[in-house]
Amino acid sequence: MRLTIKNLYWVDISILLLALIVTLLGIGSYGLYEPHEGHFGMVGQEMIWRNDWITPHLNGSPYLNKPPLLYWLIALSTSIFGSTEFAARLPVSLTGWLGIVVAWKWTRELWGINPSRVAALMLSVTLGWFIFTHQILIDVLLGTLLLSSNYFLWRSLYQPHSRLNWWGAYLSLALCVLTKGLIGLVFPLFGCLALIIIRQDWKIIERIKLPSGLLLILSIVLPWFIAVEQANPGFWHYFMVNEHFDRLLDRRFPPDYEVSKISVRGYLAITACWCFPWILFLPSVVKSTWKEWRRGLLSKASWLECQNSDGVFLLSAAAILPVILFLPLSSRLIYYSIPAVPPYVILCAGWWKKYYHSSPRIRTSNLYGVVALILGVSFYSVITFTFLIVSWLPVVLQTPEITKLIMIVAIALGTGWIASGIAMLRRSSLFWLPLLIVLTITYFASIQGFFLYENIRSSKNIVQQANSCLNLDTLWTFEGSREIGAAGAIAYYLNQQQPVNNTQSGSGWAVVKKNNYRTVMILADGGSNRLPPHFPGSRPRYLIAQTELQTYWDSDRPVVFLTDFLRQPGDYSDPVTLNLPQGATQPYLVSGQRRLYLNQAAQKLAQEKCP
Repeated sequence: MRLTIKNLYWVDISILLLALIVTLLGIGSYGLYEPHEGHFGMVGQEMIWRNDWITPHLNGSPYLNKPPLLYWLIALSTSIFGSTEFAARLPVSLTGWLGIVVAWKWTRELWGINPSRVAALMLSVTLGWFIFTHQILIDVLLGTLLLSSNYFLWRSLYQPHSRLNWWGAYLSLALCVLTKGLIGLVFPLFGCLALIIIRQDWKIIERIKLPSGLLLILSIVLPWFIAVEQANPGFWHYFMVNEHFDRLLDRRFPPDYEVSKISVRGYLAITACWCFPWILFLPSVVKSTWKEWRRGLLSKASWLECQNSDGVFLLSAAAILPVILFLPLSSRLIYYSIPAVPPYVILCAGWWKKYYHSSPRIRTSNLYGVVALILGVSFYSVITFTFLIVSWLPVVLQTPEITKLIMIVAIALGTGWIASGIAMLRRSSLFWLPLLIVLTITYFASIQGFFLYENIRSSKNIVQQANSCLNLDTLWTFEGSREIGAAGAIAYYLNQQQPVNNTQSGSGWAVVKKNNYRTVMILADGGSNRLPPHFPGSRPRYLIAQTELQTYWDSDRPVVFLTDFLRQPGDYSDPVTLNLPQGATQPYLVSGQRRLYLNQAAQKLAQEKCP
């Protein structure tokens, strides 16, 4: 078949569609993980029920930790596709795919057609990008918007009269603020400032029309910030102090889970994992990037060399800043470096182009080829220790399905790395293709792992199983967890089967105009490991003391008590039985550390409905 421009575009469309399939793969097949996904999913659902797009609500009361953009997107998706895991996760998956599109576009403008296709394929199977496009967290959305803002700022440097570039840059920056606050402005503008200093060219401010751009940002973000402050006096102080400065200093209340925090070495290591497998080529990518950047600083550099140099610099800054700026801070969490992944992958694609056209690449090919072969053999060796690895997992994951899954993944990755190593030893420019194929296979298998893992990180099954044997009058109570995200997930699944236009009220119900919905009562004094947040305004209606819980437990009303699954590791002063109501003996259901207890009225009801 004769190649034409039209045919070439069909290749690109096919690649981007394949990337879309990978990012959407299985996002509706497992329960919302806690505490993060449950909180986002329920806030989006409550926006629809309450018809309140200004103040986010969780479990029937204001929840003011985050700006609203992701909540808005989840609410929009839920209103279209219904209250499902697919609808809740769809916005993050789609924005992750848009990040792949931006990476494809920027790589094409820097290095041409083939590298742009390589970048799109690489990013779609990069470990961190795949994992976090399949979970609801802010960082993929933020990473896409940061990449977009850097891309349009770069274009504005060399096409200063283009309105599209100007609008694209500052609209992306405004959306960054509506995604995660002021940190959304720091990374791109810090990169531009560094470029100004290195170039010693203060006219860059004029070329990117920075003053006008900042005014546009304010015009977009201020209406919501003003509206939410009017609805919740004290929000600005809480948001700026607790969610910005205190978080940076690790004084935020409530403190983040220890399981999410990570040491300096751990942060660097987990960042390398998020960039797997392309982190293997980091030395060559750094060398290639350095050369291209320096070429644009020479006095005889052409206009195109300067343009590419500035693009490489902004990409490098975008890849480095999310890593180095958090290193001195003890508040760093394991997923904070996710926005560094797309720019790093673009730089990898740029190195690949030079590798493809370079003749003296024998030494590099041999080195990487040997490393790839060693990795391949290592993955194959995992098969020998599969049963030992499974024995280290939580009991609920010690199943034949998990054993089979580990073996499939080990065989796939072993085969891919060995094939890639052989290709590198033969100095083939398509060394990345075997990795791409086996990673796609691995991720198809990983979806089954997400499904099996839901009994560890999701209350979906235990809530739905118990709820089917109870009634709408049943009061659900929860031991509590930091940031109450787990309670949000419990409420999410309680309300999936709720009749429309319910008129019930009282404890355990949020009262709105037409759609009263169920909430979960949470212990306010459940221990230092589960202190509830203190938002501006009145005390949330869902908080109860242990004495109140005991009163409900001894009443004639059916009551459920569910324990916290995310206990701090190694804290023996916080046993699963710490906050049980008096009279709670044997759990009705058990799932990991989740233990669900019924009072006498609930036990009688469950026996009648589910004998």
